[in-house]
Amino acid sequence: MDDIESSFKELLGRQPSEKEVERLYRVKNALNIRDNDAIWMILMAFESYDTLYSKYPGIIAGQVDVVIEKQRELIAEIVDAESKKALSTLSAAVAQTSQLVAARVADTARWHAWGWVCIGLILFGSLCLTAGYILASGNMPFWASAPRQDNPFSIVISILMRAPVGWLVPLIGSGVFIVTLVSNRQLLKKPPVIISLVGMTTLSVFCIHSIV
Repeated sequence: MDDIESSFKELLGRQPSEKEVERLYRVKNALNIRDNDAIWMILMAFESYDTLYSKYPGIIAGQVDVVIEKQRELIAEIVDAESKKALSTLSAAVAQTSQLVAARVADTARWHAWGWVCIGLILFGSLCLTAGYILASGNMPFWASAPRQDNPFSIVISILMRAPVGWLVPLIGSGVFIVTLVSNRQLLKKPPVIISLVGMTTLSVFCIHSIV
């Protein structure tokens, strides 16, 4: 055994393991190889390569596991980054949509506010026009003749609506209704918008009825 181990160390630069020595002797006994036979050099080299190559599957398997784990981590990072990107895009879209809806609501409220302001100015102008006519002529204006209502308040409103500027009330009411309908139909379900539109529509119908 000492000769084989010495030859193995001299040839390959390391001591053989017990399994390598055992396999070499098993081959020697099976083939009746002499100690000084040159074939020993070849067998020792093959045994060394067999020992070396037998480690490769484990090394390769370990490297494969490392590569798979790195790929798994990389895929997880990519998925996480894409998820955050998608959430960011979705949040931006939701914020943009919310801003658009808020802008439409603000525009509709602004149109309604200006509509009521204009109607108020028209009624005030009708009142001033009627009062000025009465003060200047001492008579009721021609548009105040033959009132159809018995209620004093209705008579006054009818006179104001029949003034030369009263026809602007249904025009403004119709304009506000059309703008609300075109800008956002969903706002027609809001109680404040409904009340405002009903009020403008009522005044418009009353004005048309008074004029006709």
